[in-house]
Amino acid sequence: MPANLLSIKISRPTVLAIGVVLLFIAAYLPALQILVRKWATSEEYGHAFLTVPIILYMIWQKRAALSEMRPDYAPLGLTLVLLATPLYLFALLTEVHTAITLAMLLTITGSLIYLAGLRAVWTLITPLFLLLILIPVPDQLYISLTFPLQIMVSQASEIIIRVCDIPIFREGNIMTVPGKQFEVADACSGLRSMITLLTLSVIMGHFLLKKKAAKLILVAASIPTAIFVNMVRVVGIILLFAFFELDLSEGLAHETMGLVIFLLALLILHLIQRVLESWQTQKK
Repeated sequence: MPANLLSIKISRPTVLAIGVVLLFIAAYLPALQILVRKWATSEEYGHAFLTVPIILYMIWQKRAALSEMRPDYAPLGLTLVLLATPLYLFALLTEVHTAITLAMLLTITGSLIYLAGLRAVWTLITPLFLLLILIPVPDQLYISLTFPLQIMVSQASEIIIRVCDIPIFREGNIMTVPGKQFEVADACSGLRSMITLLTLSVIMGHFLLKKKAAKLILVAASIPTAIFVNMVRVVGIILLFAFFELDLSEGLAHETMGLVIFLLALLILHLIQRVLESWQTQKK
């Protein structure tokens, strides 16, 4: 073996970090498997497979700053890991998938604090937040959030359609115009778009904006943007049927309409980002 290889010394923090990673993978393999299955079968989180490599790249970008941090061995970090352990075991026994993945995130955060202090968490706040967004919302909470959004979109759409002088009758999230009945389904509530656009806004802010205030504004703007574009989708489908007898409420036409609306949402986020970028320049 070459002498230069023999002379390589691996620092204690590096050995400790590698050990923590290996132990983490072994302990949280069930949680990782749950996440992958959920991402693979859910339309709401299908973008996770593109987001995870971006998260890893963000961490790689911070490698220099992380390497300069000295081991802190903070008691707070160890406490979080110890709290996460019984939560994880209980969640495994009760099969509460959200709690399983939250315990995993809590372990990651606690390990970072223990190894490098709170500064490490602040350095990796964006990838940690992205990972939090990728944790699936519990089904009960998803349903409780979806229905109010469906009603909100339905009410706003009804007002716009009446302004266009089209007779309409609405009952909950069901809207009836002459010749057809339309339902504002779960996908049209805006929650699915909200999850995706929230993820995209965090990524755009990280790579394209510098000021923290600008990044926060862009992230906050993703929520009303998701609701607005889904309202445009509902109104557009009904108006096209009322005026031109084009039925885009199902099939390939409906999927195409959804893609167009998503591109509109991206355009809106891009315009907001450009405005914020200009504001940053003026503030210098």
